[in-house]
Amino acid sequence: MSAPATGGPEVRVVPADDPAAMAAVHAIRHEVFVVEQDVPADLEWDGKDGRAVHVLAEGAGTGRLLVGEDAAGKNGGDPRIAVLGRLAVRKAARRGGVGARLVRALEDEAQRLGLRGVYLEAQTHAVPFYERLGYTAYGPEFTDAGIAHRAMRREFGQASGPVGPPRATTSAGATK
Repeated sequence: MSAPATGGPEVRVVPADDPAAMAAVHAIRHEVFVVEQDVPADLEWDGKDGRAVHVLAEGAGTGRLLVGEDAAGKNGGDPRIAVLGRLAVRKAARRGGVGARLVRALEDEAQRLGLRGVYLEAQTHAVPFYERLGYTAYGPEFTDAGIAHRAMRREFGQASGPVGPPRATTSAGATK
């Protein structure tokens, strides 16, 4: 991964078994979700980080991609669909392109893994951000960790059929 032409932190894929990288990932997520948005810590830390693909813009933002069994329940049971979540950008780095670069890096990883699309659950204020990146919102609004969300999807190439399940109920998790 690389820094944008306009500058900013490099976005890179970080291994889940790299303690320093994961400490940075966790610090950003704690600041954004637990402190800023009041997401209960027990919902934020769901035990899937050790198997997820993580991206990090040092000191600015992070996100993760769930695949395989860890994505089940959110991807309609389709192992070819990744679940993008835990996208967090610190306040000072927002509106500078960091979030878009994190999303694109996660999409690149999904494509590298041979997957056909990405499903995510966006906080409603972030729906326009994801729409600008090619995602489509569908289904009704729902509440996750006390925050209003919409299901969204993006397919790669010419794949047919919808990506991800419609959501009509309140989720107990804190996927963002």
